Amino acid sequence: MEQATQATTPTDTHAQLTDRASYDRARELADQLATLAKVLPDSTETRRELGTDAYGIRLHFGTGLAAGRGVLATADVTDTGVIRDDIKGDGYLSGVWIEVRTTYKGVPLIARALTTAEEADTLLQRNAASEETQPIPTVGTSPSDVVAPTAPAVFAVTPLAAMNTGPGAGK
Repeated sequence: MEQATQATTPTDTHAQLTDRASYDRARELADQLATLAKVLPDSTETRRELGTDAYGIRLHFGTGLAAGRGVLATADVTDTGVIRDDIKGDGYLSGVWIEVRTTYKGVPLIARALTTAEEADTLLQRNAASEETQPIPTVGTSPSDVVAPTAPAVFAVTPLAAMNTGPGAGK
């Protein structure tokens, strides 16, 4: 009978189980977000976050208005602000990344879409026609009895450059 001549290295089963649990939690959350979304992402990515043992997800919605709407829907579900990053390509290529960056239910999450400047302006402007407003009372004795509706909600937009806190920030 032959015996193995190569040494076997023991595996750290605890680390493997921890990694597996983090990976499975991220995959499950990606599936839940895709189920809740009105716009499906073009792809979902489960990846280990840089410098950590945690797995996170990225939802890539693609390009255009529909893709941007997917990011806005994700922002709504996760109650997160939207980041706008205008890319100036010196006449060669330009566009606007619309992103959500957050930790949702303990899992790092990035959702993004590439749009044109016009599409980004359309997506991120305040649209009073689509926002819910309070009904205006129609019964009263004078115009001063009418209660004005509250202002519609506004998406919080943070330029990506304002989030740069790493080495060389502020240059």
